[in-house]
Amino acid sequence: MEENKGGVGERLHVIGEKEAAEAVALLEKYKRQKAELDRRIIENEEWWKMRYAPEESESGKSSAWLFNSIANKHADAMDNYPTPVILPREQSDKAAAKKLSAVVPAVLEATDFDEVYSEVWYDKLKFGAGCYGVFWNPSKLNGLGDVEITHVDLLSLFWEGGVGNLQKSSNVFHVELFANDYLEREYPMLKDALSSVSFTKNKYYSDLSSDEAEKSAVIDWYYKKKVGTREVLHYAKICAGKVLFASENERGYEDGFYAHGKYPFFIDPLYPIKASPVGFGMIDVMKGAQMQIDQLGEAIVKNARMSSGVRYFIRSDGSVNEEEFSDFSKPMVHVQGARLGDDSIRQITVAPLDSSCVTVMNNKISELKETSGNRDFSQGGTTGGITAASAIAALQEAGSKLSRDMVRTTYRVFSRLVSTVIELIREFYTEPRFFRIIGDNEGYEFLTYFSGEIAPQKIDGAFGLELGERLPVFDVKVSAERQSPFARASQNELAKEFYKMGIFDPARSNEAVSCISMMDFEGKDALVSRLKAEGVRYFQTMSGAEQTELSASGGAPFGEMNAVNRAFGNFKNSGDTAVV
Repeated sequence: MEENKGGVGERLHVIGEKEAAEAVALLEKYKRQKAELDRRIIENEEWWKMRYAPEESESGKSSAWLFNSIANKHADAMDNYPTPVILPREQSDKAAAKKLSAVVPAVLEATDFDEVYSEVWYDKLKFGAGCYGVFWNPSKLNGLGDVEITHVDLLSLFWEGGVGNLQKSSNVFHVELFANDYLEREYPMLKDALSSVSFTKNKYYSDLSSDEAEKSAVIDWYYKKKVGTREVLHYAKICAGKVLFASENERGYEDGFYAHGKYPFFIDPLYPIKASPVGFGMIDVMKGAQMQIDQLGEAIVKNARMSSGVRYFIRSDGSVNEEEFSDFSKPMVHVQGARLGDDSIRQITVAPLDSSCVTVMNNKISELKETSGNRDFSQGGTTGGITAASAIAALQEAGSKLSRDMVRTTYRVFSRLVSTVIELIREFYTEPRFFRIIGDNEGYEFLTYFSGEIAPQKIDGAFGLELGERLPVFDVKVSAERQSPFARASQNELAKEFYKMGIFDPARSNEAVSCISMMDFEGKDALVSRLKAEGVRYFQTMSGAEQTELSASGGAPFGEMNAVNRAFGNFKNSGDTAVV
Protein backbone atom coordinates (compact mmCIF):
# COMPACT_ATOMS: atom_id res chain seq x y z
CA MET A 1 0.00 0.00 0.00
CA GLU A 2 1.26 3.43 -0.90
CA GLU A 3 0.04 6.91 -0.08
CA ASN A 4 -3.15 7.66 -1.96
CA LYS A 5 -3.25 11.45 -1.76
CA GLY A 6 -0.62 13.97 -2.61
CA GLY A 7 0.79 15.57 0.51
CA VAL A 8 1.19 19.32 0.22
CA GLY A 9 3.48 21.53 2.23
CA GLU A 10 5.61 20.80 5.27
CA ARG A 11 5.52 17.40 6.91
CA LEU A 12 4.06 17.22 10.38
CA HIS A 13 6.36 14.47 11.83
CA VAL A 14 3.71 13.01 14.13
CA ILE A 15 4.93 9.43 13.52
CA GLY A 16 8.69 8.96 13.93
CA GLU A 17 11.08 6.14 14.75
CA LYS A 18 9.98 6.16 18.43
CA GLU A 19 6.35 5.62 17.45
CA ALA A 20 7.42 3.01 14.89
CA ALA A 21 9.31 1.06 17.59
CA GLU A 22 6.25 1.17 19.84
CA ALA A 23 4.10 -0.09 16.97
CA VAL A 24 6.46 -3.02 16.31
CA ALA A 25 6.41 -3.91 20.03
CA LEU A 26 2.61 -3.91 19.91
CA LEU A 27 2.75 -6.09 16.80
CA GLU A 28 4.90 -8.62 18.68
CA LYS A 29 2.25 -8.70 21.41
CA TYR A 30 -0.50 -9.32 18.86
CA LYS A 31 1.63 -12.10 17.33
CA ARG A 32 1.91 -13.86 20.71
CA GLN A 33 -1.86 -13.56 21.23
CA LYS A 34 -2.44 -15.09 17.81
CA ALA A 35 0.12 -17.92 18.13
CA GLU A 36 -2.43 -20.70 18.66
CA LEU A 37 -4.46 -19.61 15.64
CA ASP A 38 -1.33 -19.50 13.47
CA ARG A 39 -0.36 -23.00 14.64
CA ARG A 40 -3.81 -24.34 13.77
CA ILE A 41 -3.74 -22.69 10.34
CA ILE A 42 -0.34 -24.18 9.48
CA GLU A 43 -1.43 -27.63 10.70
CA ASN A 44 -4.68 -27.48 8.73
CA GLU A 45 -2.78 -26.62 5.58
CA GLU A 46 -0.87 -29.91 5.99
CA TRP A 47 -4.16 -31.75 6.39
CA TRP A 48 -5.39 -30.10 3.19
CA LYS A 49 -2.28 -31.33 1.36
CA MET A 50 -3.04 -34.85 2.74
CA ARG A 51 0.29 -34.93 4.57
CA TYR A 52 -1.06 -35.62 8.02
CA ALA A 53 -1.12 -39.44 8.10
CA PRO A 54 -0.70 -41.92 11.00
CA GLU A 55 2.89 -42.53 12.08
CA GLU A 56 2.70 -46.15 10.86
CA SER A 57 1.65 -45.04 7.37
CA GLU A 58 4.16 -46.03 4.71
CA SER A 59 2.87 -43.50 2.18
CA GLY A 60 3.00 -40.57 4.60
CA LYS A 61 -0.30 -39.30 3.20
CA SER A 62 -3.87 -39.48 4.44
CA SER A 63 -6.80 -40.59 2.30
CA ALA A 64 -8.79 -37.97 0.42
CA TRP A 65 -12.18 -38.09 2.17
CA LEU A 66 -11.56 -34.77 3.90
CA PHE A 67 -10.09 -33.22 0.77
CA ASN A 68 -13.15 -34.26 -1.25
CA SER A 69 -15.57 -32.73 1.25
CA ILE A 70 -13.79 -29.37 1.08
CA ALA A 71 -13.52 -29.46 -2.71
CA ASN A 72 -17.26 -30.16 -2.93
CA LYS A 73 -18.16 -27.23 -0.67
CA HIS A 74 -15.84 -24.96 -2.65
CA ALA A 75 -17.65 -25.98 -5.83
CA ASP A 76 -20.96 -25.04 -4.18
CA ALA A 77 -19.53 -21.62 -3.34
CA MET A 78 -18.40 -21.03 -6.92
CA ASP A 79 -21.88 -22.03 -8.15
CA ASN A 80 -23.18 -19.16 -6.03
CA TYR A 81 -20.70 -16.48 -7.11
CA PRO A 82 -22.17 -13.18 -5.89
CA THR A 83 -23.25 -10.18 -7.89
CA PRO A 84 -24.33 -6.87 -6.29
CA VAL A 85 -27.40 -4.76 -6.97
CA ILE A 86 -27.21 -1.22 -5.57
CA LEU A 87 -30.46 0.14 -4.15
CA PRO A 88 -31.13 3.81 -3.30
CA ARG A 89 -32.61 4.96 -0.01
CA GLU A 90 -34.12 8.08 -1.58
CA GLN A 91 -36.06 8.55 -4.78
CA SER A 92 -33.63 11.21 -6.00
CA ASP A 93 -30.74 8.70 -5.91
CA LYS A 94 -32.45 6.16 -8.16
CA ALA A 95 -30.46 7.07 -11.29
CA ALA A 96 -27.15 7.05 -9.37
CA ALA A 97 -27.95 3.61 -7.91
CA LYS A 98 -28.72 2.25 -11.38
CA LYS A 99 -25.35 3.43 -12.67
CA LEU A 100 -23.53 2.02 -9.64
CA SER A 101 -25.23 -1.36 -10.22
CA ALA A 102 -23.51 -1.40 -13.61
CA VAL A 103 -20.18 0.14 -12.56
CA VAL A 104 -19.42 -1.91 -9.41
CA PRO A 105 -19.51 -5.33 -11.19
CA ALA A 106 -17.17 -3.88 -13.83
CA VAL A 107 -14.79 -2.73 -11.08
CA LEU A 108 -14.91 -6.20 -9.48
CA GLU A 109 -14.16 -7.83 -12.82
CA ALA A 110 -11.21 -5.49 -13.44
CA THR A 111 -9.66 -6.48 -10.11
CA ASP A 112 -10.07 -10.26 -10.81
CA PHE A 113 -12.52 -10.72 -7.97
CA ASP A 114 -13.46 -14.19 -9.24
CA GLU A 115 -9.97 -15.46 -8.38
CA VAL A 116 -9.90 -13.63 -5.05
CA TYR A 117 -13.31 -15.06 -4.15
CA SER A 118 -12.04 -18.59 -4.86
CA GLU A 119 -8.88 -18.16 -2.74
CA VAL A 120 -10.79 -16.69 0.19
CA TRP A 121 -13.27 -19.56 0.10
CA TYR A 122 -10.48 -22.13 0.27
CA ASP A 123 -9.15 -20.36 3.38
CA LYS A 124 -12.65 -20.16 4.84
CA LEU A 125 -13.17 -23.91 4.50
CA LYS A 126 -9.67 -24.94 5.58
CA PHE A 127 -8.90 -22.49 8.37
CA GLY A 128 -12.32 -21.27 9.46
CA ALA A 129 -11.99 -17.81 7.90
CA GLY A 130 -10.88 -16.06 4.76
CA CYS A 131 -9.98 -12.41 4.39
CA TYR A 132 -10.49 -9.80 1.65
CA GLY A 133 -8.45 -6.62 1.38
CA VAL A 134 -10.10 -3.58 -0.26
CA PHE A 135 -7.61 -0.82 -1.10
CA TRP A 136 -7.10 2.14 -3.37
CA ASN A 137 -4.07 1.48 -5.59
CA PRO A 138 -2.81 4.82 -6.99
CA SER A 139 -0.45 3.11 -9.46
CA LYS A 140 -3.18 1.32 -11.43
CA LEU A 141 -4.33 2.59 -14.84
CA ASN A 142 -1.04 4.38 -15.49
CA GLY A 143 -1.23 6.47 -12.33
CA LEU A 144 -4.94 7.28 -12.49
CA GLY A 145 -5.56 4.78 -9.69
CA ASP A 146 -8.35 2.31 -9.10
CA VAL A 147 -9.92 0.01 -6.53
CA GLU A 148 -7.96 -3.15 -5.76
CA ILE A 149 -9.40 -6.20 -3.98
CA THR A 150 -6.93 -8.84 -2.81
CA HIS A 151 -6.82 -12.10 -0.93
CA VAL A 152 -5.19 -11.54 2.48
CA ASP A 153 -3.31 -14.40 4.15
CA LEU A 154 -4.39 -14.73 7.79
CA LEU A 155 -0.78 -15.47 8.80
CA SER A 156 0.07 -11.95 7.61
CA LEU A 157 -2.73 -10.19 9.51
CA PHE A 158 -2.58 -9.23 13.21
CA TRP A 159 -5.18 -7.63 15.46
CA GLU A 160 -5.98 -7.05 19.11
CA GLY A 161 -6.72 -10.25 20.99
CA GLY A 162 -10.18 -10.75 22.46
CA VAL A 163 -12.16 -8.63 19.96
CA GLY A 164 -14.94 -10.33 18.02
CA ASN A 165 -15.09 -7.70 15.28
CA LEU A 166 -11.94 -6.64 13.43
CA GLN A 167 -13.26 -3.08 13.11
CA LYS A 168 -13.20 -2.78 16.92
CA SER A 169 -9.49 -3.57 17.21
CA SER A 170 -7.35 -0.63 18.36
CA ASN A 171 -4.76 -1.42 15.68
CA VAL A 172 -4.48 -3.77 12.73
CA PHE A 173 -1.17 -4.82 11.17
CA HIS A 174 -0.44 -6.46 7.86
CA VAL A 175 3.07 -7.84 7.31
CA GLU A 176 4.60 -8.87 3.99
CA LEU A 177 8.13 -9.85 2.98
CA PHE A 178 9.90 -8.03 0.13
CA ALA A 179 13.33 -8.53 -1.42
CA ASN A 180 15.95 -6.17 0.03
CA ASP A 181 17.15 -4.93 -3.36
CA TYR A 182 13.58 -3.95 -4.29
CA LEU A 183 13.09 -2.07 -1.02
CA GLU A 184 16.39 -0.21 -1.43
CA ARG A 185 15.37 0.89 -4.92
CA GLU A 186 11.94 2.07 -3.81
CA TYR A 187 13.08 3.61 -0.52
CA PRO A 188 16.70 4.85 -0.61
CA MET A 189 16.49 5.64 3.13
CA LEU A 190 16.61 1.87 3.79
CA LYS A 191 20.07 1.40 2.27
CA ASP A 192 22.37 -0.32 4.82
CA ALA A 193 19.43 -0.54 7.28
CA LEU A 194 17.98 -3.88 6.18
CA SER A 195 20.58 -6.14 7.77
CA SER A 196 18.68 -6.35 11.05
CA VAL A 197 15.44 -8.37 11.14
CA SER A 198 12.74 -6.27 12.78
CA PHE A 199 9.93 -8.83 12.68
CA THR A 200 9.35 -12.43 11.59
CA LYS A 201 5.97 -13.99 10.92
CA ASN A 202 4.95 -17.63 10.95
CA LYS A 203 4.98 -19.42 7.63
CA TYR A 204 3.62 -22.54 5.97
CA TYR A 205 5.66 -25.65 5.28
CA SER A 206 6.65 -25.50 1.63
CA ASP A 207 8.17 -27.79 -0.97
CA LEU A 208 10.12 -24.81 -2.29
CA SER A 209 12.93 -23.31 -0.28
CA SER A 210 12.97 -19.55 0.27
CA ASP A 211 15.99 -17.45 1.21
CA GLU A 212 14.39 -15.08 3.68
CA ALA A 213 17.81 -13.75 4.68
CA GLU A 214 17.59 -11.57 1.55
CA LYS A 215 14.12 -10.29 2.45
CA SER A 216 12.71 -7.84 5.00
CA ALA A 217 9.31 -7.45 6.60
CA VAL A 218 7.29 -4.40 5.56
CA ILE A 219 4.65 -3.57 8.17
CA ASP A 220 1.40 -1.84 7.22
CA TRP A 221 0.04 -0.29 10.42
CA TYR A 222 -3.61 0.82 10.51
CA TYR A 223 -5.02 2.59 13.56
CA LYS A 224 -7.99 4.77 14.46
CA LYS A 225 -8.09 8.12 16.23
CA LYS A 226 -10.85 10.35 17.52
CA VAL A 227 -11.16 13.73 15.79
CA GLY A 228 -13.95 15.58 17.49
CA THR A 229 -16.94 13.26 17.41
CA ARG A 230 -15.63 11.29 14.44
CA GLU A 231 -13.31 8.30 14.33
CA VAL A 232 -10.78 8.48 11.49
CA LEU A 233 -8.42 5.87 10.09
CA HIS A 234 -4.68 6.47 9.75
CA TYR A 235 -1.98 4.40 8.14
CA ALA A 236 1.80 4.06 8.40
CA LYS A 237 4.30 1.90 6.53
CA ILE A 238 7.31 0.71 8.56
CA CYS A 239 10.40 -1.29 7.62
CA ALA A 240 13.56 -1.93 9.67
CA GLY A 241 12.45 0.68 12.20
CA LYS A 242 12.13 3.37 9.54
CA VAL A 243 8.87 5.19 8.76
CA LEU A 244 8.41 4.94 4.99
CA PHE A 245 5.08 6.72 5.01
CA ALA A 246 2.60 7.95 7.61
CA SER A 247 -0.69 9.65 6.83
CA GLU A 248 -0.44 11.76 9.98
CA ASN A 249 2.86 13.17 8.69
CA GLU A 250 1.31 14.46 5.47
CA ARG A 251 -0.93 17.40 4.68
CA GLY A 252 -4.24 16.44 3.14
CA TYR A 253 -4.96 13.55 5.49
CA GLU A 254 -6.74 15.46 8.24
CA ASP A 255 -9.82 13.30 7.60
CA GLY A 256 -7.78 10.10 7.70
CA PHE A 257 -6.21 7.80 5.16
CA TYR A 258 -9.59 6.69 3.83
CA ALA A 259 -12.72 8.82 4.16
CA HIS A 260 -14.83 5.78 5.05
CA GLY A 261 -12.81 5.34 8.27
CA LYS A 262 -12.79 1.51 8.24
CA TYR A 263 -9.97 -0.98 8.27
CA PRO A 264 -9.62 -2.23 4.67
CA PHE A 265 -9.86 -5.88 5.73
CA PHE A 266 -13.00 -8.01 5.71
CA ILE A 267 -12.85 -11.41 7.42
CA ASP A 268 -15.38 -14.04 6.35
CA PRO A 269 -15.69 -16.69 9.11
CA LEU A 270 -17.15 -20.17 8.68
CA TYR A 271 -18.20 -21.54 12.08
CA PRO A 272 -17.98 -18.56 14.50
CA ILE A 273 -15.99 -18.46 17.72
CA LYS A 274 -16.80 -16.09 20.55
CA ALA A 275 -14.42 -13.15 21.07
CA SER A 276 -12.66 -13.78 17.75
CA PRO A 277 -13.24 -12.40 14.23
CA VAL A 278 -12.28 -15.81 12.79
CA GLY A 279 -13.96 -19.17 13.26
CA PHE A 280 -13.01 -22.79 12.87
CA GLY A 281 -13.15 -24.68 9.60
CA MET A 282 -14.22 -27.99 8.13
CA ILE A 283 -10.81 -29.52 8.73
CA ASP A 284 -11.17 -28.86 12.45
CA VAL A 285 -14.50 -30.71 12.37
CA MET A 286 -13.35 -33.63 10.21
CA LYS A 287 -9.74 -34.26 11.19
CA GLY A 288 -10.63 -36.68 14.03
CA ALA A 289 -12.72 -38.94 11.80
CA GLN A 290 -10.16 -38.64 8.99
CA MET A 291 -7.33 -39.76 11.30
CA GLN A 292 -9.30 -42.81 12.47
CA ILE A 293 -10.22 -43.71 8.88
CA ASP A 294 -6.53 -43.58 7.96
CA GLN A 295 -5.50 -45.69 10.96
CA LEU A 296 -8.09 -48.37 10.19
CA GLY A 297 -7.30 -48.28 6.49
CA GLU A 298 -3.58 -48.62 7.16
CA ALA A 299 -4.21 -51.63 9.43
CA ILE A 300 -6.45 -53.32 6.85
CA VAL A 301 -3.99 -52.77 4.00
CA LYS A 302 -1.06 -53.95 6.13
CA ASN A 303 -2.94 -57.11 7.13
CA ALA A 304 -3.90 -57.82 3.51
CA ARG A 305 -0.29 -57.37 2.43
CA MET A 306 0.97 -59.70 5.17
CA SER A 307 -1.67 -62.33 4.35
CA SER A 308 -0.93 -62.28 0.63
CA GLY A 309 2.82 -62.75 1.10
CA VAL A 310 3.73 -66.36 2.15
CA ARG A 311 6.50 -66.65 4.76
CA TYR A 312 8.05 -69.67 6.51
CA PHE A 313 9.82 -70.69 9.70
CA ILE A 314 13.07 -72.63 8.87
CA ARG A 315 15.11 -74.37 11.54
CA SER A 316 18.71 -73.28 11.52
CA ASP A 317 19.86 -76.90 11.74
CA GLY A 318 17.44 -78.10 9.07
CA SER A 319 20.05 -77.72 6.30
CA VAL A 320 17.50 -76.54 3.72
CA ASN A 321 18.92 -74.61 0.78
CA GLU A 322 17.07 -71.32 1.38
CA GLU A 323 18.04 -69.82 -1.95
CA GLU A 324 16.53 -72.71 -3.90
CA PHE A 325 13.48 -72.81 -1.59
CA SER A 326 12.67 -69.14 -2.22
CA ASP A 327 13.14 -69.46 -5.99
CA PHE A 328 9.84 -70.82 -7.35
CA SER A 329 11.36 -71.33 -10.81
CA LYS A 330 13.47 -74.26 -9.52
CA PRO A 331 11.65 -77.60 -9.26
CA MET A 332 14.28 -79.13 -6.95
CA VAL A 333 15.24 -77.96 -3.45
CA HIS A 334 18.27 -79.67 -1.96
CA VAL A 335 18.30 -80.70 1.69
CA GLN A 336 21.28 -81.92 3.68
CA GLY A 337 20.78 -84.45 6.44
CA ALA A 338 19.12 -87.79 6.91
CA ARG A 339 15.59 -86.62 7.58
CA LEU A 340 13.24 -83.72 6.71
CA GLY A 341 10.49 -83.37 9.31
CA ASP A 342 7.42 -81.13 9.57
CA ASP A 343 9.22 -79.05 12.18
CA SER A 344 12.07 -78.22 9.79
CA ILE A 345 9.94 -75.82 7.67
CA ARG A 346 6.57 -74.40 8.69
CA GLN A 347 4.47 -71.71 7.00
CA ILE A 348 3.78 -68.52 8.97
CA THR A 349 0.04 -67.96 9.06
CA VAL A 350 -1.36 -64.46 9.50
CA ALA A 351 -4.82 -64.25 11.05
CA PRO A 352 -7.10 -61.99 8.97
CA LEU A 353 -8.66 -58.98 10.63
CA ASP A 354 -12.21 -59.36 11.79
CA SER A 355 -14.80 -58.01 9.34
CA SER A 356 -15.90 -55.59 12.04
CA CYS A 357 -12.78 -53.52 11.28
CA VAL A 358 -14.05 -52.84 7.77
CA THR A 359 -17.50 -52.08 9.18
CA VAL A 360 -16.05 -49.60 11.66
CA MET A 361 -14.02 -47.90 8.93
CA ASN A 362 -17.09 -47.58 6.70
CA ASN A 363 -19.03 -46.15 9.64
CA LYS A 364 -16.26 -43.60 10.17
CA ILE A 365 -16.44 -42.64 6.50
CA SER A 366 -20.20 -42.16 6.89
CA GLU A 367 -19.57 -40.08 10.01
CA LEU A 368 -17.20 -37.82 8.11
CA LYS A 369 -19.76 -37.40 5.32
CA GLU A 370 -22.48 -36.58 7.84
CA THR A 371 -20.46 -34.04 9.81
CA SER A 372 -19.26 -32.32 6.64
CA GLY A 373 -22.66 -32.33 4.93
CA ASN A 374 -21.13 -34.12 1.95
CA ARG A 375 -23.47 -37.06 1.43
CA ASP A 376 -23.32 -39.14 -1.75
CA PHE A 377 -26.31 -37.48 -3.40
CA SER A 378 -24.70 -34.06 -3.08
CA GLN A 379 -22.17 -35.29 -5.65
CA GLY A 380 -24.71 -37.04 -7.86
CA GLY A 381 -24.39 -40.48 -6.23
CA THR A 382 -27.39 -42.64 -5.44
CA THR A 383 -28.31 -44.74 -2.43
CA GLY A 384 -31.30 -46.86 -1.48
CA GLY A 385 -32.28 -47.63 -5.08
CA ILE A 386 -33.00 -44.00 -5.99
CA THR A 387 -32.41 -43.61 -9.72
CA ALA A 388 -34.87 -40.94 -10.93
CA ALA A 389 -33.12 -37.73 -11.96
CA SER A 390 -35.79 -35.56 -10.33
CA ALA A 391 -35.49 -37.47 -7.05
CA ILE A 392 -31.70 -37.13 -7.06
CA ALA A 393 -32.03 -33.40 -7.83
CA ALA A 394 -34.48 -32.99 -4.95
CA LEU A 395 -32.08 -34.75 -2.56
CA GLN A 396 -29.23 -32.55 -3.77
CA GLU A 397 -31.27 -29.41 -3.13
CA ALA A 398 -32.32 -30.62 0.35
CA GLY A 399 -28.76 -31.59 1.19
CA SER A 400 -27.31 -28.26 0.10
CA LYS A 401 -28.77 -26.26 2.99
CA LEU A 402 -25.40 -26.32 4.78
CA SER A 403 -23.71 -24.90 1.69
CA ARG A 404 -26.40 -22.25 1.37
CA ASP A 405 -25.85 -21.25 5.00
CA MET A 406 -22.10 -20.91 4.38
CA VAL A 407 -22.74 -18.84 1.26
CA ARG A 408 -25.16 -16.55 3.11
CA THR A 409 -22.44 -15.49 5.58
CA THR A 410 -20.19 -14.71 2.62
CA TYR A 411 -22.94 -12.58 1.09
CA ARG A 412 -23.12 -10.51 4.28
CA VAL A 413 -19.37 -9.87 4.13
CA PHE A 414 -19.59 -9.21 0.39
CA SER A 415 -22.29 -6.60 1.01
CA ARG A 416 -19.98 -4.70 3.40
CA LEU A 417 -17.11 -5.09 0.93
CA VAL A 418 -19.18 -3.57 -1.90
CA SER A 419 -20.26 -0.70 0.37
CA THR A 420 -16.57 0.05 0.93
CA VAL A 421 -15.92 -0.10 -2.83
CA ILE A 422 -18.68 2.50 -3.30
CA GLU A 423 -17.03 4.73 -0.69
CA LEU A 424 -13.68 4.48 -2.50
CA ILE A 425 -15.43 5.35 -5.76
CA ARG A 426 -17.05 8.33 -4.05
CA GLU A 427 -13.68 9.51 -2.70
CA PHE A 428 -11.33 8.88 -5.63
CA TYR A 429 -13.31 8.81 -8.89
CA THR A 430 -12.92 12.55 -9.27
CA GLU A 431 -12.21 12.25 -13.00
CA PRO A 432 -14.45 10.56 -15.58
CA ARG A 433 -13.95 6.82 -15.98
CA PHE A 434 -15.12 4.71 -18.90
CA PHE A 435 -16.68 1.28 -18.51
CA ARG A 436 -18.00 -1.45 -20.77
CA ILE A 437 -21.12 -2.80 -19.09
CA ILE A 438 -23.75 -5.41 -19.88
CA GLY A 439 -26.69 -3.73 -21.58
CA ASP A 440 -30.17 -4.79 -22.56
CA ASN A 441 -30.63 -8.11 -24.35
CA GLU A 442 -27.23 -9.32 -23.12
CA GLY A 443 -25.40 -6.83 -25.32
CA TYR A 444 -22.67 -4.38 -24.30
CA GLU A 445 -22.93 -0.67 -23.61
CA PHE A 446 -20.38 1.98 -22.69
CA LEU A 447 -20.76 4.18 -19.65
CA THR A 448 -18.92 7.27 -18.40
CA TYR A 449 -18.87 7.69 -14.66
CA PHE A 450 -17.34 9.94 -12.00
CA SER A 451 -17.94 10.48 -8.30
CA GLY A 452 -19.78 13.78 -8.63
CA GLU A 453 -23.03 11.86 -9.00
CA ILE A 454 -22.75 10.46 -5.47
CA ALA A 455 -20.78 13.28 -3.83
CA PRO A 456 -22.28 15.19 -0.87
CA GLN A 457 -25.12 17.37 -2.12
CA LYS A 458 -26.25 20.74 -0.79
CA ILE A 459 -29.75 20.99 0.62
CA ASP A 460 -31.47 24.26 -0.23
CA GLY A 461 -34.24 25.59 1.96
CA ALA A 462 -36.71 28.42 1.55
CA PHE A 463 -35.47 31.78 0.22
CA GLY A 464 -32.29 30.14 -1.13
CA LEU A 465 -30.91 29.29 2.32
CA GLU A 466 -28.55 26.32 2.52
CA LEU A 467 -29.63 23.76 5.12
CA GLY A 468 -26.47 21.66 4.93
CA GLU A 469 -25.29 18.67 2.93
CA ARG A 470 -26.89 15.35 2.12
CA LEU A 471 -24.77 12.28 1.44
CA PRO A 472 -26.40 9.80 -0.97
CA VAL A 473 -26.61 6.46 0.83
CA PHE A 474 -27.11 3.11 -0.87
CA ASP A 475 -27.98 -0.42 0.20
CA VAL A 476 -26.44 -3.51 -1.36
CA LYS A 477 -28.52 -6.54 -2.30
CA VAL A 478 -26.54 -9.65 -3.19
CA SER A 479 -27.68 -12.50 -5.41
CA ALA A 480 -26.01 -15.45 -7.11
CA GLU A 481 -24.64 -14.59 -10.54
CA ARG A 482 -24.23 -18.24 -11.53
CA GLN A 483 -26.96 -20.48 -10.21
CA SER A 484 -26.60 -24.22 -9.73
CA PRO A 485 -27.82 -26.55 -12.51
CA PHE A 486 -30.67 -27.67 -10.26
CA ALA A 487 -31.87 -24.09 -9.76
CA ARG A 488 -31.86 -23.49 -13.50
CA ALA A 489 -33.66 -26.78 -14.16
CA SER A 490 -36.25 -25.95 -11.51
CA GLN A 491 -36.84 -22.53 -13.07
CA ASN A 492 -37.26 -24.10 -16.49
CA GLU A 493 -39.73 -26.66 -15.17
CA LEU A 494 -41.72 -23.87 -13.51
CA ALA A 495 -41.93 -21.98 -16.81
CA LYS A 496 -43.20 -25.10 -18.59
CA GLU A 497 -45.83 -25.63 -15.88
CA PHE A 498 -47.01 -22.03 -16.30
CA TYR A 499 -47.32 -22.59 -20.05
CA LYS A 500 -49.42 -25.75 -19.57
CA MET A 501 -51.68 -23.90 -17.12
CA GLY A 502 -52.33 -21.15 -19.66
CA ILE A 503 -50.68 -18.47 -17.50
CA PHE A 504 -49.30 -16.74 -20.61
CA ASP A 505 -52.72 -16.44 -22.28
CA PRO A 506 -53.38 -12.64 -22.43
CA ALA A 507 -57.12 -13.27 -22.10
CA ARG A 508 -56.49 -14.74 -18.64
CA SER A 509 -54.14 -12.06 -17.37
CA ASN A 510 -56.32 -11.26 -14.34
CA GLU A 511 -56.26 -14.83 -13.04
CA ALA A 512 -52.57 -15.21 -13.99
CA VAL A 513 -51.50 -12.16 -11.96
CA SER A 514 -53.59 -13.28 -8.97
CA CYS A 515 -51.98 -16.73 -9.11
CA ILE A 516 -48.41 -15.50 -9.55
CA SER A 517 -48.78 -12.93 -6.75
CA MET A 518 -49.23 -15.75 -4.23
CA MET A 519 -46.03 -17.49 -5.35
CA ASP A 520 -42.37 -16.85 -4.52
CA PHE A 521 -39.67 -17.51 -7.12
CA GLU A 522 -36.80 -15.75 -8.88
CA GLY A 523 -38.02 -13.19 -11.42
CA LYS A 524 -41.56 -13.03 -10.04
CA ASP A 525 -41.88 -9.22 -10.20
CA ALA A 526 -40.67 -9.09 -13.79
CA LEU A 527 -43.15 -11.79 -14.82
CA VAL A 528 -46.06 -9.99 -13.13
CA SER A 529 -45.15 -6.77 -14.95
CA ARG A 530 -45.01 -8.64 -18.27
CA LEU A 531 -48.40 -10.31 -17.69
CA LYS A 532 -50.00 -6.97 -16.83
CA ALA A 533 -48.58 -5.34 -19.94
CA GLU A 534 -49.74 -8.22 -22.15
CA GLY A 535 -53.21 -8.00 -20.58
CA VAL A 536 -53.43 -4.29 -21.37
CA ARG A 537 -52.33 -4.85 -24.99
CA TYR A 538 -54.91 -7.61 -25.42
CA PHE A 539 -57.66 -5.37 -24.01
CA GLN A 540 -56.69 -2.60 -26.43
CA THR A 541 -57.05 -4.91 -29.44
CA MET A 542 -60.67 -5.70 -28.58
CA SER A 543 -63.57 -3.82 -30.11
CA GLY A 544 -65.45 -1.22 -28.09
CA ALA A 545 -68.44 -3.54 -27.61
CA GLU A 546 -66.20 -6.37 -26.46
CA GLN A 547 -64.42 -4.07 -24.03
CA THR A 548 -67.73 -2.84 -22.62
CA GLU A 549 -69.05 -6.39 -22.26
CA LEU A 550 -65.83 -7.61 -20.62
CA SER A 551 -65.76 -4.64 -18.24
CA ALA A 552 -69.39 -5.25 -17.26
CA SER A 553 -68.57 -8.84 -16.38
CA GLY A 554 -65.57 -7.75 -14.33
CA GLY A 555 -63.15 -9.46 -16.68
CA ALA A 556 -61.36 -6.39 -17.96
CA PRO A 557 -57.69 -6.56 -17.11
CA PHE A 558 -57.22 -4.57 -13.90
CA GLY A 559 -60.34 -2.41 -14.27
CA GLU A 560 -61.71 -0.12 -16.94
CA MET A 561 -59.43 1.12 -19.71
CA ASN A 562 -59.07 4.60 -18.20
CA ALA A 563 -57.90 2.96 -14.97
CA VAL A 564 -55.49 0.84 -16.98
CA ASN A 565 -54.06 3.92 -18.62
CA ARG A 566 -53.63 5.61 -15.25
CA ALA A 567 -52.09 2.55 -13.62
CA PHE A 568 -49.81 1.42 -16.39
CA GLY A 569 -49.42 4.29 -18.83
CA ASN A 570 -47.02 6.14 -16.57
CA PHE A 571 -45.39 2.86 -15.64
CA LYS A 572 -44.61 2.06 -19.26
CA ASN A 573 -43.49 5.60 -20.04
CA SER A 574 -41.01 5.50 -17.17
CA GLY A 575 -39.00 2.84 -18.98
CA ASP A 576 -39.14 0.46 -16.04
CA THR A 577 -41.20 -2.25 -17.70
CA ALA A 578 -39.32 -5.47 -16.98
CA VAL A 579 -38.70 -7.95 -19.77
CA VAL A 580 -38.41 -11.66 -19.07
